[in-house]
Amino acid sequence: MRNLLRRSTIAAVAAAPIAAASLFTAPIGSAEPLNCVNGQFWDPITNTCQTPRPADNCAPGEYWNALSNVCRPLGLL
Repeated sequence: MRNLLRRSTIAAVAAAPIAAASLFTAPIGSAEPLNCVNGQFWDPITNTCQTPRPADNCAPGEYWNALSNVCRPLGLL
């Protein structure tokens, strides 16, 4: 019984830094997007509001990528 108590104490002490770090990093990861106006959309990559450009006439087998504002081959981001 004494050995079990010692092992559980060691496990709790080893896990304490991980638990403390998770408490401090939680607010950092929960950012809210800006309220974009006038038809803009939120771009999480640049962390800004972007104004969409009209889609160009993409060739067959391509799609319009609004984030990079270019025609891209199907299957690629």
